[in-house]
Amino acid sequence: MHSVSTNRIHIHTQSRQLTILVPVKKNKKLLIGFFIAVLPWVLCLWLLIDHLYIPEMNFWHKMLFLLAVLCWSVIGGIGFTFLNFTLMGREKILINAQQILIEKPLVFYNRRNYYLVKDISNLRLGTEEYQVRKDGVWQKRNRSILLMEYPNKQVSFGRGTSFEEAEWILLKIAQSNLLPASVFAPTHLVAKPH
Repeated sequence: MHSVSTNRIHIHTQSRQLTILVPVKKNKKLLIGFFIAVLPWVLCLWLLIDHLYIPEMNFWHKMLFLLAVLCWSVIGGIGFTFLNFTLMGREKILINAQQILIEKPLVFYNRRNYYLVKDISNLRLGTEEYQVRKDGVWQKRNRSILLMEYPNKQVSFGRGTSFEEAEWILLKIAQSNLLPASVFAPTHLVAKPH
């Protein structure tokens, strides 16, 4: 087994399989907002527990507070899942001579798609357009991705990589010799996204 990494992308080469891990891009503003939201969440638990131990409270009030603790726990579970996704989420690409598995992380589960190598064509670098909100205005931006053709659809993966990282991933896929040359696009003349 052989492992290669850039600062973010990890590629593990085995004799019959290539594993590529592409971490989810971190949104620092969102993470800061999340950690600020944790403070009232913790204060809320303290107040709920403090009220549960009042001796004069009747049964229904205690049940109401227990329901509030349950709601607090659900919010905490959702928050933990979101934090876990943001800090440790990654797209996983497994390649062997028969198929490519692309596992894309979503907040609550990983979506897995299998593609048979015999049906793949035109594997290449590409760009996609997306919108970002900056200073209250939606702006169009481009980002690098990897693209391939599959019967009746175009498949994109490697989202969130820089142009150089996407190029490096494509090079490592080609060097693995797991895919035939016919799978790759004949040329890779792609403009570097801004």
